[in-house]
Amino acid sequence: MAIEYKGEETLFVVEIEGDDGTALHRPFNQTGGSVNIAADSIELSTKDKTGEDYGDVTQEVSLEGIITEGDPFVDAIKAKIRAKEFVKIYEVNTRTKEAEFGMYMISAFDRDFAHGEFATYSLTGSLNGDVTEETLTEVPDGAPTTEGESGGGVEG
Repeated sequence: MAIEYKGEETLFVVEIEGDDGTALHRPFNQTGGSVNIAADSIELSTKDKTGEDYGDVTQEVSLEGIITEGDPFVDAIKAKIRAKEFVKIYEVNTRTKEAEFGMYMISAFDRDFAHGEFATYSLTGSLNGDVTEETLTEVPDGAPTTEGESGGGVEG
């Protein structure tokens, strides 16, 4: 019997530079994310055959969440974009801790501050180079719980 995945079982983790080097960081309060792999096609038309072949293959990642106090993610991403630096982003399966990562050019980082709503972010990045597979030993912790909350986040 196949066991289906739920959206919360896939997380995105980024590598952030801190005072003591680089570390994997799970942006707090992720609400969604996606990965899109697309291929251009090259048309083939000769006297012998017609068809299509693969052209350029691109991969794009997007993630979104709620801006949370104490999360270094937002400031780190803003700094990376302003410095025109790539960001190492991991897609992590929390069941198996298997992950894929690549270096992404952040093409959009939107922050929304609507009255009466939580402040949110959304990020879109395009892969530069190849994807590498890795098994993590642990999934970084997410947002700390507020005193009196029971948690409810995904265990990793």
